[in-house]
Amino acid sequence: MLTKKQERVGYIELALAQTCVGINVISGKFLISLFPVFLLLALRFAIGFFGMLIIEYFRSRKLFTFYSQFIALNFRDKCLLMLQAICGGLLFNVLVLYGMKTTSATSAGIITSITPVMIFILAAVFLREKINRQKIISIIMVVIGLVILNTGKSVDLRQGALLGSCLILLSVFPEAFFTILSKSVGKKITEIDAVILVNFFNLILFIPLAWLDRMSFHLNQISFTTLIQVMIYGISGGIVFFLLWYRGLTKINANTAALFTAIMPVSTTLFAFLFLKEAIHIRELIGMLFVILAIFVGCKKLSLKSHTAEFY
Repeated sequence: MLTKKQERVGYIELALAQTCVGINVISGKFLISLFPVFLLLALRFAIGFFGMLIIEYFRSRKLFTFYSQFIALNFRDKCLLMLQAICGGLLFNVLVLYGMKTTSATSAGIITSITPVMIFILAAVFLREKINRQKIISIIMVVIGLVILNTGKSVDLRQGALLGSCLILLSVFPEAFFTILSKSVGKKITEIDAVILVNFFNLILFIPLAWLDRMSFHLNQISFTTLIQVMIYGISGGIVFFLLWYRGLTKINANTAALFTAIMPVSTTLFAFLFLKEAIHIRELIGMLFVILAIFVGCKKLSLKSHTAEFY
């Protein structure tokens, strides 16, 4: 049984993880105008993988302990971990980045508003997590908040925007399954080893694809500032997000974690205001308030009933 302090830490970890996704949405939208998609993602997971190895080196931990952790898993859990990496890395990121090539970040935010509902449903189906009235109320409040947050924003009508919107919609499914699969492996492997392995699997997948992209990339067009942005993109998406999300999921059940995915569009709106000078209107503040209230409602009493679920 977790203490209230441990659960509060879990809530903070989930919230910060989704804030990292918000950072990646804004930086990814800018970087795909300069980098081919597969090359950008290969760089992201390379930064994540080698960054974690450097961290482990300075922690005086043997560099390939993660390999022995993976070998110790049974065949089923190995498959689930690799599928988790494919969903959270290759499928989600490729669909999002290609989708955002032809549609706006605003349209992407509107479409991904269904992510909490998708995770909520999958948690009930695959993890056998119980649905009670409080959880239903909180997920409805999240949806209302996200709808208000995106109401009145212009929908992208450029040529190809429909295809981009469809790709963004498809990305919701691997994102939701990533959370369910992350919960399924749970305590069978440490969070750090899971981060290293997920980055490693995705790096291996993206290397041949990035090699195909090399002809359309010109390094002399990339400034030092852009390279710093790539580093931030890799560290926030390849290290900080995975580590915080895994740690949070060891403490919090999946349908509660679903509420925290609503922080991504909220953080994206705030970062757009801070760094892109986009205005925030009263309706957006109301939408954010609904999201915060929904998370509060969902976590208030659930913390007393938190339990660990297994993937069936």
